[in-house]
Amino acid sequence: DRKISFDFMGEHDTSPIDLITRRYPGIAILKPFNTCAQICVYCQRNWEIERVLEPKALASKEKLDKALAWFDRHKSIGDVLVTGGDPLVMRDAQIHRILKSLASKSHIYRIRIGSRTPVVLPMRFTDDLMNILTEFHRPPKLEIALVTHFEHSYEITPESMEAVQKLRKAGISVYNQQVYTIENSRRFELAKLRIDLRR
Repeated sequence: DRKISFDFMGEHDTSPIDLITRRYPGIAILKPFNTCAQICVYCQRNWEIERVLEPKALASKEKLDKALAWFDRHKSIGDVLVTGGDPLVMRDAQIHRILKSLASKSHIYRIRIGSRTPVVLPMRFTDDLMNILTEFHRPPKLEIALVTHFEHSYEITPESMEAVQKLRKAGISVYNQQVYTIENSRRFELAKLRIDLRR
C-alpha cells in the first residue's frame, strides 16, 4: 500500500533537525509554534496543525534550544524565516527570546517573520510587541521584516492598515505573500489587491 502524504512541499525531506527546514544554501526556516490565529485552507502546513490555538503548539525549550544551536554550526545561513504556525501568536517573552538568540549570531543578517496577524489579529501589534521588533531591527547589520498573507482586498481594514503602518513607520519592511487560488484571481481580484496594498 502506498502511504498518502500531505507534505507536498517535501518539508520532511528538507528538515535537518526538528523545527528547521532548509531548501536553499543561505536560507532556513524556523518553526517554533505550530498553530495560528486562523487556519487557512491554502496553507501548506494546515494538514499538521490540529486546531486553532492548540495548547501544545509551542515547541519544548529543549527542542527549540537545539534548533537555535543548529544555526551556530551552519554559518552559511544568513536569512531566517520564523514561521510555523504563526509565531506572532506566541507570548511577547517567547518572541523576544527567539529573536534575541537569532540576533546574537553575527552571520544572520535578516530575520523574516511569517504571520497573518496583520489580517486576522491586527490588535496584536501592541507597543510592547513593536518595542521587541524594533530592538533587533538594526540595518544594515540585521533587518527584521514581516511577511504576511492578504488574500483579498476585503481583508484590508482600517485596523490592518494601522498595524502595517506601525511596522513601516518603525522602518520594518512588510511583504505580502499572496497565495494563488482560482477563486481570487479569475475576476482580476489579485491585480486589485496589489494596487490596494500598494496604496
